[in-house]
Amino acid sequence: MIDELDVIADLNAEDDDGLGWSTLTDARHPDRVKPGAMLFAGNEAAKAVVRVVAVDDDGQIHFAVLPGSVAKNRHLLDGTTA
Repeated sequence: MIDELDVIADLNAEDDDGLGWSTLTDARHPDRVKPGAMLFAGNEAAKAVVRVVAVDDDGQIHFAVLPGSVAKNRHLLDGTTA
């Protein structure tokens, strides 16, 4: 299931604004990581559907973890998953 992830991220790591973060180098398809995109993110310990809030010039991705299970939110990935 780790191979299905759009972005590898530690879902417990937060930036100064309380958002999750990762980097474009950890994205399977960096060109699809844009503000508003819904992505499948996480690592072996935890996975979630996230909404990209911003992508910095240095390649840092800021995202909000959607509440609820992956099963509940998977439909949001249709057409936007990498």
